[in-house]
Amino acid sequence: VFHSVQIISSGINAEYGVSRGVAAEEPHVLKLDSDELNHLIEKTQQNLEIVENTNEDESDDENKAEDSTTETPCNKDNEDDEFNMADYDKEEEMDGQRIFGAGLSGVTYYANPEDDPYITLPQVATEEEEGYEIKPTDNLICCAKLDGEMSNIEVHLWNADEQDFYVHHDILLDKFPLCVEWLSFDAGDQEEIEGDRVPGNYIALGCMSPQIEIWDIDIIDTSEPVAVLGERLKHSKKKPKIGKKGHSNAVMSLSWNRLTQNIIASGSADCSILLWDLETGSAKECLTHHQDKVQTLCWHLAEGTTLLSGGYDNTCQVTDCRTKNSKSWTVDGEVEHLIWDISSPFSFVAGTSNGSAVCIDIRQEKPLYTIAAHDNEVSGLAMTKLVPGLLATCSADKTVKLWQTSNNKPSCVTSRAFPEAGSLHCLSFCPDYATMLAIGALEGGLLMWDVASNKEFRDAFNHPAVEGS
Repeated sequence: VFHSVQIISSGINAEYGVSRGVAAEEPHVLKLDSDELNHLIEKTQQNLEIVENTNEDESDDENKAEDSTTETPCNKDNEDDEFNMADYDKEEEMDGQRIFGAGLSGVTYYANPEDDPYITLPQVATEEEEGYEIKPTDNLICCAKLDGEMSNIEVHLWNADEQDFYVHHDILLDKFPLCVEWLSFDAGDQEEIEGDRVPGNYIALGCMSPQIEIWDIDIIDTSEPVAVLGERLKHSKKKPKIGKKGHSNAVMSLSWNRLTQNIIASGSADCSILLWDLETGSAKECLTHHQDKVQTLCWHLAEGTTLLSGGYDNTCQVTDCRTKNSKSWTVDGEVEHLIWDISSPFSFVAGTSNGSAVCIDIRQEKPLYTIAAHDNEVSGLAMTKLVPGLLATCSADKTVKLWQTSNNKPSCVTSRAFPEAGSLHCLSFCPDYATMLAIGALEGGLLMWDVASNKEFRDAFNHPAVEGS
């Protein structure tokens, strides 16, 4: 999975990637079953009855006019009546659902086309349906995007072997998206789940509203989330009560616990952090140690009870969720983004609004190092276990920089500007392809950069060249 990448812009707002083999090979295209179709038809019939009653008098006049016309010469005994036109108006009993109403009188519908006696050609997959196939070598990148007044989740497909990169499908939203988080835990209604929950392919979405929506991205043309955490509340300065009511303001950050998979953490503009139980859909714990908006969250990679958080109060907090005890560090600006250092279980890196990247060992009071990384806020940070010591940063100054951080002595390896893309808001490495970086931009949308194409990177990390570089 490409790790969560914040993109707060008028383009892509948030992004998350799905690693190979996680997504369904043949995503489910949402279609109405027989019961749903019959229910829709019944509602349509009720609406059409109004039209029928309105035009009743007109229909009676037409029937009288038909009765006064002369009979046609066609009859059963006519040997030239090859198509039995004399019996054209006679109806046969059929098993399908019939509709009666204006313009649809006598029409029979079948939920399964194979049951329709008038369809004799075999049903074959359309070109569009075949295009939904996801190969074991494909990666998915999920982006929450805002385009004018329209918001949606775009699911991009990227294949390293075939160099494919396109929007596979999308999900329309009715809210302004702020953050996304991938998870495999099925948060659907417990009553509808028989036996153990089967891992799936879901996106948790934080919006301007206090609610958290969870969408199944293996379903194409879906119109509603599989679960919603929290309730719609009026704006309040009070801290939210623990329970199903949830936050009282926008959800700005999300982090799913991969070690305790029924838990997801959410940070909000109401200054609180809630720990949600996905099995029950309710908030079990409320953390209130931040004094301002909670901008970023990240669970520890090996300790399932340790949560890292950063906020507008210029602090980074590490909390033991068993005891709610936390330790705090103050940095030189608002905390834009946080990640745990993949090469050290005791260290994390924070990006600040003043352009700094700060590495902190949780056992020490002072930072291990501070980098003056960018001219504007450090909006994105990324590391990959496939290239130890590599740190990538991005900023509103339209640049991505690669750093060598071995031995806690950071040095800038290379910098690449994306002048046409506008402000850069997030980035993440692909876990299946060591050097592929996904970048989210204000105007450029979703960008892909294979950093191995850069000679300075190859020299610094002794990495082989890619073909064509």
